[in-house]
Amino acid sequence: MTVETIPAVKARTHFGEIMKKSYKKGFRFVVEKSGIPMVVILNAQDYNRIVEAREERFKILDCVRSKLPNFSEDMVLRDVSRAVTAVRKRHA
Repeated sequence: MTVETIPAVKARTHFGEIMKKSYKKGFRFVVEKSGIPMVVILNAQDYNRIVEAREERFKILDCVRSKLPNFSEDMVLRDVSRAVTAVRKRHA
């Protein structure tokens, strides 16, 4: 997989060519404006793979979360605060 960084002006003026390279050859482009990476251009197949992988990771997290006891956010924050305070006392 080839990744090419290009300025926004080039992306705008050569967009058709960039789309063909991305679609046919799997190129990915990081588009910069004033030297700052702003967007990435990649083909739809790569994008779908990334989205599917992300969804699979979240399914795993949801499965793990469903097995954990249900604690309120306030209870968790209180326990975390107590733990942080205890660690700070030990290291003081």
